[in-house]
Amino acid sequence: MMTCKKSVLFGVVSMGLAELLAVSLIVTTSLMFSACSEGTNPPQTTSVPLNNPSFEQSDQYLEGWGFSQHAGKPAYAVSIDTTNSTDGNNSYRIERELVQSWGMIYQWLPLDNAMGKTIKLTAMIKSENLGPDGFDLNLVFRKANRKVISNIASEAVTGTNNWQRISVTGVIPANTAQLQITAVLNDAGTAWVDDVQVSITDKN
Repeated sequence: MMTCKKSVLFGVVSMGLAELLAVSLIVTTSLMFSACSEGTNPPQTTSVPLNNPSFEQSDQYLEGWGFSQHAGKPAYAVSIDTTNSTDGNNSYRIERELVQSWGMIYQWLPLDNAMGKTIKLTAMIKSENLGPDGFDLNLVFRKANRKVISNIASEAVTGTNNWQRISVTGVIPANTAQLQITAVLNDAGTAWVDDVQVSITDKN
């Protein structure tokens, strides 16, 4: 009888220890999760200031933006459209008049100490009779001497479309000192651009 009682008593003690260990594990895990949660900040996204992003301060010189084409004599009609916009009163319009590989507008932005951060370029785009190579947005990462490190393009807009927001996103590579944002007409047709935005999201 005494042996039976000892066995029962030992079983009760064993169950108590198992339950204690389980509770201890739960509490420890909860504290670790709480500490990790408190120490992790959500990524912060900030807007990058642009010069004349909606073309409201523009005249024939397209303030804040440069224009370039692949080669040869002028092949594009570029202008500010005061009758067709999504943000404010103006938009930028580009139409290819002669056969040419590409024509684009661009703007330069400094990008110091931004390696590994995520950058996003967006704009409202409208198109008319664009060829298959279409119109796209680009993030061009460059060194301090403006040598190209890499280029990321959005999906091309083709055909005829009403206003839609197009975007391209990339991670800023090492040695990037400057960013060139571009809006490029790669084919025949006409495109409009408005409400250009750039944002950067910090790493976790």
